[in-house]
Amino acid sequence: MNSISDTLENVKDTVQSAGSRLEHKAAVQAGKAVARQQARTADLLASQDKELKAIRREVEELRKTMSSGGFPWGLLLLAGGAYFLYRRNAGVREQVDGLLQRVNPGIEGNLARAKDAVKDAANDLSRGDSPKDALGRLGGEVQRAGEKTVDHLKDTAGDLKKDAQAKVDEVRKGTDRPADPH
Repeated sequence: MNSISDTLENVKDTVQSAGSRLEHKAAVQAGKAVARQQARTADLLASQDKELKAIRREVEELRKTMSSGGFPWGLLLLAGGAYFLYRRNAGVREQVDGLLQRVNPGIEGNLARAKDAVKDAANDLSRGDSPKDALGRLGGEVQRAGEKTVDHLKDTAGDLKKDAQAKVDEVRKGTDRPADPH
């Protein structure tokens, strides 16, 4: 029986030794994988550091250009190109004029936005959607246009009333003078 127990003991020692070697090998492999990952991360960080330094240099150069009072040629060229398009292209001119009309705070702007709301309501109806929002905008724009019209008429009426009162006062002063004894 000794031989079976010796054999089992040998097998047990062999398995333990193999397990120990496998654990050591796995630990070495894991260490190598971690080292490779750390090397990749270090490379990535170095690359990002270079990019950040380049961006910092560019921002610093831009800051120097802007603070040194350099003339904004790019902005001038952009404005010139936009003006050229506005003057030469009727379609661009109509679009710009339409946009300016829509941002106009006066009555004309309200009416232009009301016109857009009517178009939106018609589009909503043709798609089968509810035109509620567009009609709400329409009502608001028409109401604001009406309020501005009434305010303008009140201001004009007040001005006319002041002018008329001034004329009446002027006429009264002319008639209140005593008659000339000559």
